Amino acid sequence: MILRSFTARDHAWLIERHRVLYGAEFGFTPDFGISIADKLDAFLARPDPSKRFWIAEADGQRIGSIAISDRNGTAFLNFVLLEPSARGQGLGHHLLQTALDHARTKGFTRATLETYSCLTAARALYRAHGFTISETDPGWHRFGQSFDREFWQADL
Repeated sequence: MILRSFTARDHAWLIERHRVLYGAEFGFTPDFGISIADKLDAFLARPDPSKRFWIAEADGQRIGSIAISDRNGTAFLNFVLLEPSARGQGLGHHLLQTALDHARTKGFTRATLETYSCLTAARALYRAHGFTISETDPGWHRFGQSFDREFWQADL
């Protein structure tokens, strides 16, 4: 497995894999892909010298991603994705640790992220790295589902 920087050729893959995986695993409607596209375009357009975006590859195939950026003086994690074939091997921990280590080198003392209550495996990963829920927006109805939108934070 290698980690490399995000390039323009990853743009469509990232959107499509979010759309497909969240549809298959959580019943999200295709408009989730539009939401990811909007977030991705905003991330890429925002000037931020501390932001980084990694793509994990194995055997020349993309198997995961993670990004981190500055959001009001706090490191903000985004675009955490693992292909089903790459799960259960520690890659999620490796991706998250890589992003958090980067945040520390940039002088951040806190990290935050947004997730949904239905993402139980992701929430367990975040908890294992010291994240706790800092805010909950209950009863969210989007992408054809109902769930709580959650914001998590961790001291670095």
